[in-house]
Amino acid sequence: MKKGLLLLNLALFWPMPAGAAEDVSDFYQNLLVTDEVIAAENEDIAIENARKMLDTKPKILKMKDNKIVRLPNRDAVKAAPSDGSTLSASNTQPIAKQERPAAAPFGLIWGASVKETENLGVTLTPAGEKDYMNNYTTKNLPNSLHDFRDVVLTFGVNDRLWRIIAYGNFIKDDASASGVLKIYRQYFNLLSQKYGNAQEFYTPNIINVDKTVTDERGKQKTITEQKKQPLGNPDFLQELENGTAELYATFENGTIGAALGVNVDGNGQSYITVDYKNLKLMKEREAEMLNAL
Repeated sequence: MKKGLLLLNLALFWPMPAGAAEDVSDFYQNLLVTDEVIAAENEDIAIENARKMLDTKPKILKMKDNKIVRLPNRDAVKAAPSDGSTLSASNTQPIAKQERPAAAPFGLIWGASVKETENLGVTLTPAGEKDYMNNYTTKNLPNSLHDFRDVVLTFGVNDRLWRIIAYGNFIKDDASASGVLKIYRQYFNLLSQKYGNAQEFYTPNIINVDKTVTDERGKQKTITEQKKQPLGNPDFLQELENGTAELYATFENGTIGAALGVNVDGNGQSYITVDYKNLKLMKEREAEMLNAL
């Protein structure tokens, strides 16, 4: 397949390759969202099917520290609530605690604006992607991984980071695409551990095979049967490039959805993609659209 298969349901787990465990901690620190995201309230989000999810993509960003609420008149406050919130001076009603910014991959913050992201030191360059509004290629990310050559952010019409897509380095692979499959399996295990709900989707190439059989009268004849090519077969790289085979996996935890894809460009170079979407922001955006109708 020439284009990415990215972003979200599993059937098959890959064993973690030797040495992958040593990279887990660094991977989590630099790429995946923090445990605060996993611990966040797991809302009942109606997630689109995997292929549709691959067609909608999110972005990342970072924000300033939460501001402390100051009371104008301490004498007006009877008592501080035990839940960590504060009381207003006028009516002693609790003021809800400010929601903590949600950490995103590469040291970014979900829901941040373009300006806030640039304030993190990230260099943003407008990217022409007709299917999404407010897209930018990035440089100088707070955290980065050597496995990826490009990271693209999508802020949308509301100027809030909701999609991040990372493009892996090009690999001069063999005919079986063993190089990109090794990287894919490593990230499959890591994303599965971080987000859960892993689902893998493999569409094999189907070839026609001639077979000689003997009928009930003892006569031999040739019939043609269809055969599904296995994953990593001797022609797998070419199948991926032609689009006659495809492989991707999806992951989600109710708040963040991610899709991991295997791709081959027109020059026969393989690479992975990881497409992150903030499902909560997507849901909020849909609600805003419905309210406007």
